[in-house]
Amino acid sequence: MSIKVKWDGDCRFNVTTAGGFSFNVDSTGTQAPCPTEVLLSALGSCSATDVVLMLQEQGFQVESLENSITFVLTDSEPRLYQSANLHFVAEGNGFTSNDVLSAAQEAVAKHCHVCLMLSPAINITCSAELREMCL
Repeated sequence: MSIKVKWDGDCRFNVTTAGGFSFNVDSTGTQAPCPTEVLLSALGSCSATDVVLMLQEQGFQVESLENSITFVLTDSEPRLYQSANLHFVAEGNGFTSNDVLSAAQEAVAKHCHVCLMLSPAINITCSAELREMCL
C-alpha cells in the first residue's frame, strides 16, 4: 500500500490515497488544509467512527455525532501538538452523555488507530454531551 504526494507549486501538494481518493494540502493553509489540520481531522474522524460503532453495538440509536477537537501547541519551535481534547456531541435514543463519554474513552484508549499512534506524544482527553433531539 502507498500514498502518493505530488507537488503542486509553492507549498501545495495533491495527495492520492491507496484507495484512489484525492485531496489537496497547502502548508500555508491558504488554499487547502495544512498537514497538521489533516492530522487532527484524522484523529477526530477515526475516534468518532469508533464512538458511533460502539454505541450502535450497545443497541443505541445514534442520530448524529459531532467531534470538535481543541488543542494546545507547545511554546517553542517547532510548535507541536501538546494536547488535544475530543468533544463529542451526540443525538439519539436510549443513551446518556455518560454512555458517549465511556465510548469515547474506550475508543481513545483501545480502538482508534490514530489515537493510539499519537497518544505517546500528545495527551488526548475526551468530553461529551448529549444534544436534545427536536421533534
